[in-house]
Amino acid sequence: MPTKAALRTSDVMREAHAQLRRGELPVDLLDATIGRSWQRCLEHGLGPGSLPEMPRLSGGELRDRRDAHRRLIALADPLVRRVADDLRGCQLLLAGPDATVLKSYGKRFVINDHFCITPGINLDERRFGTNAPALAVIERAPVLVKSSEHLLFPDNPVSCVAAPLFDVGGDCLGLIDLTFAADHPRPEIFLRRVQQLTGALEQQLFRSHYQQRWVLQVHASLAELDGVACGLVAINDAGLILAVDPQAAQWLGREAATLIGQSIEALLGSAWSEIRRQCEGRSALLGLDLAGGQLVGRLNPPEAWQPATLEGEAGEGVSVAVPVGAVRRLRSPRDADLEALVATWPESLAREARRASRALGAGLPVLLQGETGTGKEQLARALHASLGGSHDKSGPFVALNCAALPESLIEAELFGYGEGAFTGARKGGYGGRLVQANGGTLLLDEIGDMPLALQARLLRVLQERVVTPLGDHREVPIDCRVIAASHRDLEARVAAGDFREDLFYRLAGVVVELPALSEQCSLAETIRRRWAALCQRHDRVLALDEALCERLAAYDWPGNWRELEHCLEVALVGAEPELATLTLEALSPRWQRKLTGGLPAGLSAMTTEGDDIGSQALRDLEQAHMRRTLEAHDGNVTAAARALGVSRSTLYRRLGH
Repeated sequence: MPTKAALRTSDVMREAHAQLRRGELPVDLLDATIGRSWQRCLEHGLGPGSLPEMPRLSGGELRDRRDAHRRLIALADPLVRRVADDLRGCQLLLAGPDATVLKSYGKRFVINDHFCITPGINLDERRFGTNAPALAVIERAPVLVKSSEHLLFPDNPVSCVAAPLFDVGGDCLGLIDLTFAADHPRPEIFLRRVQQLTGALEQQLFRSHYQQRWVLQVHASLAELDGVACGLVAINDAGLILAVDPQAAQWLGREAATLIGQSIEALLGSAWSEIRRQCEGRSALLGLDLAGGQLVGRLNPPEAWQPATLEGEAGEGVSVAVPVGAVRRLRSPRDADLEALVATWPESLAREARRASRALGAGLPVLLQGETGTGKEQLARALHASLGGSHDKSGPFVALNCAALPESLIEAELFGYGEGAFTGARKGGYGGRLVQANGGTLLLDEIGDMPLALQARLLRVLQERVVTPLGDHREVPIDCRVIAASHRDLEARVAAGDFREDLFYRLAGVVVELPALSEQCSLAETIRRRWAALCQRHDRVLALDEALCERLAAYDWPGNWRELEHCLEVALVGAEPELATLTLEALSPRWQRKLTGGLPAGLSAMTTEGDDIGSQALRDLEQAHMRRTLEAHDGNVTAAARALGVSRSTLYRRLGH
C-alpha cells in the first residue's frame, strides 16, 4: 500500500474517497501530510459534502491586514508578480501566516462552480478543509495538494502548491501559493518553483539583516553556489558565527544551534585572519573539507554579497542565479593610490613599482614576490588603479587565490565551463575569471601553488589570448592585464621542477620583490601614519607614545603588514575610554612580552615590597614607565594604577610618595 500512496494517482484517490464514504480513514493510501490533514478535518466535523465556511475580510479590514503585513508585501510582491507574468494560466497567492489571502496574481480559478479564491479569504484548514496554504503553515514546509486530495472538493479542477516564508529568526512571515490546472502532468515542477521563490526571498531577508557582516555561501557544487539552494552563514569581524540558515546546516552536517557562537576557524580549519585576508574588499572562493566531503564556499565581506534573484522562464523552471563575478568587479574603496603607497618606500623599490605600472599599462605581465603579509595584493590593486584612475578606464580588477581552491575548482573558476560540462553545471555555463577580467586586470595570487597541469594550460591561454571553457569547443578571445603574486621563490621552484620555467618567464615581465616589514626604512613614521588613519577610522583621539612607537619599529614583525595592522587596531579599539596616550603598559601582556624581549612591561618589575629586584636599571625603567602612565592619565592615580595592573598603594609606594 505505501507504493500506491507514493503514486498519488487518480485511481488511488478514488479508492481513498470510497473508503472514506464507508467510514474508514484511508491513511495507507494517502501521502503522510494529506493523511494528517484529513484526520484533523474529520475531527473538526468536516468531510465530503460539507459546505466550507468562507470568512472574508471587508475592504477596510483587508487594507488594515495588508498594512500589518507591509514588510511581507514589499519584499515578495515584485518577484511574485514577475513569476505570475511568466507562468500564464496559473494563479499565485500571497498570504499571511494565518493563511489569509493578501494578494492574488494571474489567472483566477473558479472552484466547484461556486466561488473563487480572492484577497481577504481565510483558508484555515478548520473552515476550508485540506488545502496547500493551510498545510504549509501547519507543516512549516512546502506542500503539494493534488486536485482530489482537497477533502471537501473531490472533483476539484485545480491542484496547488504552497511554501512558507521564514525570517532570519525562524518566524513565519507568510506564504506563497501557486494554483494550476489539475491535469498538468508534472505538478512537482510547480513545487520546485514556489520553493525557489521563497528561497530567493529568504536570501534577501538574510542579506538585509546581515549586510554589515561577513556572509559565507556553502554548496557541494560550484555551479549552484549562487543559487537559492546554497547555505548561508553570517560571521562577525571577530570570526564568530552569528547565524546559520537551514540549507547551511544541512550542507555542514550540523545543527544550527551547535554552530552559533562558535569560531569559524573550528569549522573551516584555517585562521580567521588568513581567511579575511583573502577576502579584503572582494569575495573569494574557498575549498572546504567539511561534513565528510568536499564543499565549495564563497566568503563575502560586508555589503559585498548579493542574494540570488529570479530569472523567469516560461519553460520548465525558474532559474535563480547571480553572476559569479559581480561583486568581484567592484572597485574597493581601499584601493590605494600608487604614489601614496610608495611614498615611504626605499627609492629603488618605489622605482620598480612605478616601472611595473608602466609595464602593466603596456600589456606586459608583472610578478610580485614577497613574504605573506608584505602587501602584494595591496600593490596589485594600486597598480591596477594607476592605469586609469576609475573603474571605467582601468576596467575590472578580478582576483583568484590559487592556493585557496582544489585543482578541479581552480580550473572551472579560472577557465569557466560550458552548459552541461558536468553534473550541476549552471544553465548557460560560466565564463570564468579570465573572461570576467576582459578589459581589466587579473591577479593570480599565490601562483606558486598552482598545479603543474594547470600551469601548462594557463601558459597556452596567455600566449594565444583565447580560452576554451571546460566541456565547450568555443574559443573565447580575452584581453586582460596579468599580475601574478607569490610568497614562494618561483625561481627556486623552477629549479626544483615544481613550477614551469616557460610560465615563469611568461609572467616575470617586471618583478617587484617586496621586502619584509622589518627591512623597510622609516618604519616609525609609517607606524605613526597608520595609527593616525586608524584613529580617524574609529573616530578616536588617542596619542601614540613615542617610546612605544620606537619599540614597534624595532620589532621583527614576522607577520609583516597584516600583523602590524592587527596589533595597532586591536590596541586602539581595546584601549580604555579615558586613556589619552597609548603606552607600552596599556598593551596586552602578550604584546608587552613581544616588545620587551620576554618581560611583560609594568608587570614583571612590579613585585611586592620585600622582593629583591637586583638591578637599579630595572628600578629606574619601572619608575619611568609608571611616571609616563601617570602623566598619560593626567595625574589620575586610580586610572594609572588600573592601566598598570597594580593597586593605588603600590603605585604610590613605587613612586616614593
